[in-house]
Amino acid sequence: MNKKKILYITPALPVGGAERFLLSLSGALIPDTDKQWIISLSNVNVLAPEITPGIEFIALPRRSKFDLKPVKEIRRLIKTEQPDIVFCINFFSYFVLRCALFGLRYKPRTIISYHSTEHVSRKEHWLHHLYARLLTKRDEIVAVSQRQADYTIRTYRIPRRKFDVVLNCVDTDYWKPDTTGSVRSRVRQQLGIPEDAPVIILTAAFRPEKNHAGGIRALKLLHEKYNCRAYLLLVGDGVLRPAIEAAVLGSGISSYIKLAGLQKDVRPFYQAADIFTLVSSRVETFSIAALEAMSCGLTEVLTDVGGAAEMVTPGVNGFLCVAEDDSIAQNWLKGLNSDFRKEDIHAYAYTHFRKEKMVSSYKKIFGLAS
Repeated sequence: MNKKKILYITPALPVGGAERFLLSLSGALIPDTDKQWIISLSNVNVLAPEITPGIEFIALPRRSKFDLKPVKEIRRLIKTEQPDIVFCINFFSYFVLRCALFGLRYKPRTIISYHSTEHVSRKEHWLHHLYARLLTKRDEIVAVSQRQADYTIRTYRIPRRKFDVVLNCVDTDYWKPDTTGSVRSRVRQQLGIPEDAPVIILTAAFRPEKNHAGGIRALKLLHEKYNCRAYLLLVGDGVLRPAIEAAVLGSGISSYIKLAGLQKDVRPFYQAADIFTLVSSRVETFSIAALEAMSCGLTEVLTDVGGAAEMVTPGVNGFLCVAEDDSIAQNWLKGLNSDFRKEDIHAYAYTHFRKEKMVSSYKKIFGLAS
C-alpha cells in the first residue's frame, strides 16, 4: 500500500457537520497515511480536542482581513514537508491554499471537499464564482450529494469531469438505537416530557436558514389543526437564540418546546425522541446530524433541500416536505403515525450510510487503496 502525507485545511473547527466529517475521515485514514496535519484558519476550534492522536493540529487564525501569516505558514509547511495531497474543506480554504502555492515549484494534489449548496448571502454567491474561476486543470472536487454536484456545476459553470460524489456517512456502531428504553425514560424525565408523548427533535445551529421559527409555527399547527400534542426538542445554539427563545414564549405552547442547548453527546436526546426533523429553507447539503439520528433509529422528516431526497426514501425511513408550516406539520404527523421500526431504520442507515463505505471511497480517490 502506498502511504501518503495529507494536509487538511478548514476554515474553522466548530461543532458542525463538515468539521465532524473531517475528524472522522482523518482518524480513519491514520493506518493508511504516513503523516496528516489539520490546519484551522480560525481560533474557533471547539472540536480540536477530538482530533485523533497522531494527527498534528495547527491553528492559524487571521488577525485581520489582510493578515498573510496563515498563507506564509501553509506555504512553509508545504515547501518543507511536501504533502502528497491538500484536502480543502470548502472553497475559502482552497482560496487560501492557492495564495500559499503562488510561485512554489512543488504543487501537491489539491482536492476540495465541498459541503455547501445554495448560499445565504449574495456576497458568498459571487465569491464562489470567483473561486470557481481559480480552479486549475488538476484541481478536483468531492461533492457530498449528487444534487449538490449538479447545482454547483450548473451555477458556477465548473466542468463535470472535476467532480466525484461521495455521500456523507456515520459510524453506525456508535450511533445506534437504545434497545432497553432506559435512556429514553431518563432523558424524558429530566426534560419533563411524559413517557408516552410524541417527541420531535431538531438538531441544528440557531441560524436564520435553519428555520427554527417555522418549526415552532408548525408545532402550533400540529396541536391546533391536527390535534397532536407533540413536543419539540431543540438541540443546538447560536446567534438567534434570543429570538428563538422569544418565539417560544410567544407561541402559546411554550411548555411543549424544550431547548436543550449545545450538547457534546446528542445520542441520549435522539433516544428520547420519535422523529428527527430539519425544516431548513435552504443551505442543507447532506446533513450529518440527520444521518446520526437515522442510525439511532429515528424516522426522518426533512425539507426537500440539498441531498435530502438521496437520504430519505418516503414511506421507508421517513418523509420529505417543503419549508412551509403546514407541509412540515402534515409530514410530522405522518412520521408520528408511521409503523417504522427503529431496528429497520438503523439497518437502512447501515446499508446505505455506514462510515466504512465513505472511507473506502476516499481511499480510492486518494490512491490509498491496496
